[in-house]
Amino acid sequence: MFGWNLQGRQEIHEEGNAETHGRPSYVSSNTYVVKTTTTVKQYVKLHFTRSLNLPNLDQVKQIEAEYLSLPFPGPGSLVGPIVLMGLIGIGGVYPAFARMGHNVARGLGELVFWGVFIALGYLWLTTRLKKRRQAAATCAKSAARMQELRAALSPLTA
Repeated sequence: MFGWNLQGRQEIHEEGNAETHGRPSYVSSNTYVVKTTTTVKQYVKLHFTRSLNLPNLDQVKQIEAEYLSLPFPGPGSLVGPIVLMGLIGIGGVYPAFARMGHNVARGLGELVFWGVFIALGYLWLTTRLKKRRQAAATCAKSAARMQELRAALSPLTA
């Protein structure tokens, strides 16, 4: 799509380590290079090239840079607040109701105490839901922008 062509492909069938570490890119201050260490037994190495004589190469590079930098945040997990509120409900609120049969004042005090934590869990949950909606909106906006960039790229690489 951006003028890249597959120049070579090499399949490797040997066990070895692939190392990972992170550092800022030497080419661009907006890029961070990350490498990971894993044990691999088989992998394919692909080598791509792009002609420096490609028409409109500067414009293609600008579109490519924007295309690759579009944000696609993941949705925030709801597990934490739901588990917290569930544990408080099972471990705090339910026993507080049971104690009310023996000592109403103590049971009500515990209900108020645990109610504060449930309210904090609810606030945490609503914050996470808001972040999930924002992430979904950002992803939709980025996907729409990707389509616009593809449309702008078509006449440049045709």
